Amino acid sequence: MGSSGVELLIPETGESGREWIADVDKASGLFFVGAWLIVLMGFLAIVAFVGFYDVLREAGRVMVLAPVLGTVGLTLVTVSHLVPISMAYQLAPAYSEADPAGQATLAATFDTFAATALVTNSAGNFLGWGVAVPMFAVAILRTRALPRWIGWLGLITGLLAGWLGLLSSVSGVIEGISGIGFLGFFVFMLSMGVAILRRPGAVEAPHRGGAALSPGNGQSSP
Repeated sequence: MGSSGVELLIPETGESGREWIADVDKASGLFFVGAWLIVLMGFLAIVAFVGFYDVLREAGRVMVLAPVLGTVGLTLVTVSHLVPISMAYQLAPAYSEADPAGQATLAATFDTFAATALVTNSAGNFLGWGVAVPMFAVAILRTRALPRWIGWLGLITGLLAGWLGLLSSVSGVIEGISGIGFLGFFVFMLSMGVAILRRPGAVEAPHRGGAALSPGNGQSSP
């Protein structure tokens, strides 16, 4: 998506939003390919959260909340991604072709949709990064089902991306720090997936009690 000339999927309001419209209007189809891949990534993350719960549910009954809250959060994030995709399909071309009076009307509509996407994205990120990921991280530290460093990584991700990310609009410095947590989330998901796949998967054969009689001699054999 970035190679098409559009750096962000969710636009900001105001003048930055007008620049986003111009970039989308000039962008190639790679923008939409990248945008839909981001949506697909959200769907796959929902499936991953369910798989994480299956491995870490021994941490306690409260763990059932982790995939539920994570799924709700990722659903909100996905909606926040679908809104700008629809804006790119319809609103951006209409704005570029409209006269000044029409652009003023469409600009107000654009800002409304952009603000909705930003707020929805923030709420979803908090549930996913600030709640679900730390729950999985604590479960790792308690059960030792996976390497402990992944648990600590999850806690750091939750702090930076989930909790500190709520204040990203206040300061550019905070936004930059929370961006580290954003990258940490992908490392956390990848590490979890690899660690789960590397877990011993052998199932012990059921133990059969008693002994079998050897034919012919009446003696038992193991």
